[in-house]
Amino acid sequence: MELPLFPLRTVLFPGMRLPLRIFEERYRVMVRELLDSGGEFGVVLIREGPEVGPGAIPHEVGTAARIESCEKVDGGQFMLTARGTWRFRINRLLPPRPYPYGDVTPLDDTDGPLTPRLKAGLETVRATFPLYFRLMLSLTDQWARGLQLPEKPHRLVNFLGEWLQVGEDVKQRLLEMEAAEDRVAYLAEVLDDLVMRTKDAVIEHRRKKYGALGIAN
Repeated sequence: MELPLFPLRTVLFPGMRLPLRIFEERYRVMVRELLDSGGEFGVVLIREGPEVGPGAIPHEVGTAARIESCEKVDGGQFMLTARGTWRFRINRLLPPRPYPYGDVTPLDDTDGPLTPRLKAGLETVRATFPLYFRLMLSLTDQWARGLQLPEKPHRLVNFLGEWLQVGEDVKQRLLEMEAAEDRVAYLAEVLDDLVMRTKDAVIEHRRKKYGALGIAN
């Protein structure tokens, strides 16, 4: 299937909200056409090249997005909010129309059987993420109730991907993995590392604020 493409320096996961300011004329054309058709566009992380102007080379895996709200502002620009819907792999890039276009194949997000490896990964993620979430909030002296986590493995990974304070390369790897158990296992590794690093950051934050050693529980 063919899909308009929007290369960016950010990774979009299914279910994730994405605010955008559209100022390049080629993407204004894309937005106008999508508003008329109700279609979707694909967000892909830039592998090489600039974000503005032609020449960006995208990664092969991205996420389709649907426009949820859109406002035309001064100068013909658009302020819009889109939301990720499904993952895809680019088979080949097509000639611009004038915006980038590609022939893509949706990735299968069927969760598959609950293998011992998948079960262990899910248990680790469900135990580790709440701790990471509390640690991140404590860095800014905030408090919040726990998040309601999705039950399905692929949905869980997509949901938590938005919250990870990691480089886009790590998020891209998490997006690209196809099997649910591989994605969950990698997410568990990332969270373990984040908890260790965030604990150190919290201790340093409390030391600076209170002049004493803070303990991250």
